[in-house]
Amino acid sequence: MRTKPNSNRSKCKHHSLLTGLLLILCLLLAGSGFLYLRLRNGVQVNAPQDRNILPAAEIIRYRQDDTRWAEDQLGASAYTMRSSGCLVSCIAAALSMEGHGNETPGTLNQKFSSNRVYDTEGNLQWGSLTESGDYRADVFPEVSTAYINNCLTENRYPIVRVRIRGFGSFHYVLIVGARNGEYLCMDPLLDNIVPLSVYGRRVYAVRCVSGR
Repeated sequence: MRTKPNSNRSKCKHHSLLTGLLLILCLLLAGSGFLYLRLRNGVQVNAPQDRNILPAAEIIRYRQDDTRWAEDQLGASAYTMRSSGCLVSCIAAALSMEGHGNETPGTLNQKFSSNRVYDTEGNLQWGSLTESGDYRADVFPEVSTAYINNCLTENRYPIVRVRIRGFGSFHYVLIVGARNGEYLCMDPLLDNIVPLSVYGRRVYAVRCVSGR
């Protein structure tokens, strides 16, 4: 007696294959959406290939999690230098390298807290910083290598917003120079000077703070 083909089994295999393909497609779309949201508004920047821009002073390296100030609060907020002090650490290093005293993240945070430079969430308010009269803060309207290079040639040090490892949380690092087509950065979470390529060369904002 001839048996009929098991059509139900064939249909199940076809259904499983289709489900798997749809799942892979959904994962690819989700991954693409994640990358788009993470990388939007960022600009890839490259240092000039034809010249090196080396710092005029010894590079100052500060860590935001240094035990001397790691648990200090940013103003009246619940945030500490350890968790959110990358920007203050970059400003302190820039001021010290420019010759405006031996400023540390700890002393600078105390000044900012006393002068109410932070909002209730511990975010630095650039207008309040300028109004204090002690600092010149340039908040550039866009990300541009021209702004970065101009700061460096004036012996000022631009602070750039990046994402950790290129895709992680927002973070601030200090550009201290350029060499062999690569910007060099002081990262308040690292001990060594690292190239901007560590962050995918993608920058989301440029600031430059110096003393008056």
